[in-house]
Amino acid sequence: MDSHGIAWGWIKTSPHHVKCSKEGYPEENIKRERIDLKEVIVKAPATIANFGPGFDVFSLALEEPYDIVKIRLNDKNSINVKIVGMDEGIPISVENNTAGLAATHFFEETNLSKGVDVEIRKGIISCAGLGTSGASAVACIYGLNILFGANLGHNDIIEIASRGEIASGGVAHADNVAGCLLGGFVLIKNYRPIDVVKIEVPDVPIVICIIKKAKRTTRGSIPDRISLNKVKEQISYSSSLIHAILSGNLKDIGEAVNRDHISEPVRSRFIPRYDDIKKKVLEAGAYGCNVSGGGSSIFAICEEDKTGEIAEIMKNICSQGGVENKVIITKASNTGVEEINGL
Repeated sequence: MDSHGIAWGWIKTSPHHVKCSKEGYPEENIKRERIDLKEVIVKAPATIANFGPGFDVFSLALEEPYDIVKIRLNDKNSINVKIVGMDEGIPISVENNTAGLAATHFFEETNLSKGVDVEIRKGIISCAGLGTSGASAVACIYGLNILFGANLGHNDIIEIASRGEIASGGVAHADNVAGCLLGGFVLIKNYRPIDVVKIEVPDVPIVICIIKKAKRTTRGSIPDRISLNKVKEQISYSSSLIHAILSGNLKDIGEAVNRDHISEPVRSRFIPRYDDIKKKVLEAGAYGCNVSGGGSSIFAICEEDKTGEIAEIMKNICSQGGVENKVIITKASNTGVEEINGL
């Protein structure tokens, strides 16, 4: 316990340690106030929610792709949203946009009444299971926190940003938001109140086959109940993944994300050629393959020298089936949302 009466603990990771407070987030001061600041620009990474067996609990941040959000004060006392880049199907009305809705909650919580223009430069394809809605929401709240010196902590930012997710999926879920904010591997310890833990990740090469889903959300298709045997196995899978990340063993990480009884059996049914892709990439040497977030994208974990081969397999299977796709090679990232100097 330090001189302020705060208890600190160490989470052992490979190869680093992350000092965490008893609230569960890394010790980092994001509570800044700047006099006469008019604009802030924030970069927010894509995320893989669930990351295999961690339904609505686990999330992993990626190096690429990412969104960039610029927030600027206006004299209209209103919130205005503008989309630049891949804007297909993304609403700009405040109540239907995740960043706009999150900003509304920010001003309600902080009792501030100034207006802002929110410009979202989309680098993350929407409706593909890569956390684009969460990225916009958390980038907006992170930026507003800086712009107004609101002194919100990590859990406060996650709580407010997760409410913005209602505009996209109808539910205030925090997995993508938390992973995007903090980077690394993040798990939700508690939802009421929000409490999260970040664990730094080792070098994890990831190949993603990005497929836009025809159905906006598959959340309602996931059953409320599963058998006791499957519950036990799911706990085993989740525990194995945490251990693998802490030990830094890529093969074990891949094998752990490869198994899931909750999300994958349902969401994979809505993804064209999913079974073929998973079978072929595993045969080619990938350690694990699963649905990215709510789908329809598919991710695989493999050694660095296998990424090109795995990417080609994904492309070829999709092309043969007439499935529109984009395959990218990326990595896990320990960097979450960050302020940048320019676009």
